[in-house]
Amino acid sequence: MREISEAERVLASTLAKTIIRRRHELGKTQEQVALEAEMDRNHYQLMEHARSDRKSNYPSNPRLSTLIKLSKVLDCSVHDLLDEALAEYERVERLTAERTKR
Repeated sequence: MREISEAERVLASTLAKTIIRRRHELGKTQEQVALEAEMDRNHYQLMEHARSDRKSNYPSNPRLSTLIKLSKVLDCSVHDLLDEALAEYERVERLTAERTKR
């Protein structure tokens, strides 16, 4: 079992927050978003909890095709979905690199 980095967890968590925030802005339920994105509701719920499944502790890592579908349903670009998550990922990666240099 491979070790999951803090940056990977932050990436999944920040993406989840962005998706939740956008869904709330549109006044949609999880079920509505999942249905419109042609996703299983359980899979969508896991994404909002930043998890890949209910058993493991792995962070979610959605396919590009899933992100494209979600962006259409959430009326935004894939860039909008990922922008904050990528910035946080890079921030944590930098901090981790600085800690290991010490």
